[in-house]
Amino acid sequence: MSTHLTEEEQIEAFKRWWNENGKTTIAGVVLAVGAYFGWDMYNASQQAKAEAGSEIFQDLMEAVATEPGTELTDEKITTAKHLAGQLKESHKDSYYGESAGLMLAKLAVDANDLDTAVTELKGVLESNPSEVIQAVAEPRLARVLAAQGQFDEALALVQTPKAEALTSTYAEIRGDILRAKGEGDAARTAYQLALDTLPSDQSSRRNFLTMKLDDHAVASTNAVSTTEAQ
Repeated sequence: MSTHLTEEEQIEAFKRWWNENGKTTIAGVVLAVGAYFGWDMYNASQQAKAEAGSEIFQDLMEAVATEPGTELTDEKITTAKHLAGQLKESHKDSYYGESAGLMLAKLAVDANDLDTAVTELKGVLESNPSEVIQAVAEPRLARVLAAQGQFDEALALVQTPKAEALTSTYAEIRGDILRAKGEGDAARTAYQLALDTLPSDQSSRRNFLTMKLDDHAVASTNAVSTTEAQ
């Protein structure tokens, strides 16, 4: 595997990651935030508005639901964009509106429209979101910016995780960005940190991180051999 990824390879790698972590994460964020705050804190009018948002959000989740290995149809994409737009407009600065922004960013990535994805994700972060939403939006924005070649701005977003449990995830993303930037040694350090701080319930990531470290070691050895042969 090459140490330097082309822009197209970076975009495709990011799209695969997003597809694996997209709808489930967004839905989980909404459930987690709702469970944390509870409905008791809302007055009657706020609750009615939230319930309306919940219905639209459910419609949005149904619109983007697909069978494994299949892609959204143009009709479903249009419907999803419309519903997400409704949520953003009617539930600004709420977890529904912020989640809609995350979904619009995902749809933009699927369409290789990274500029729109950046706009949506920055909009979410500028809305003073909860730490839960922020912890989702920042890593995703970092990956999109990295796919655009904006490595320094991307790295700035994943320096300090909002929770200790995210240390491994942020370190892995830093490693991916540093590797794409051509800073192999720094990437290896980041990958090692990601491996060392990996939560015990994420064993599937352990093999992937080990593979990244091994791949870096092979690339470094090849580079040394090439230099010595010159």
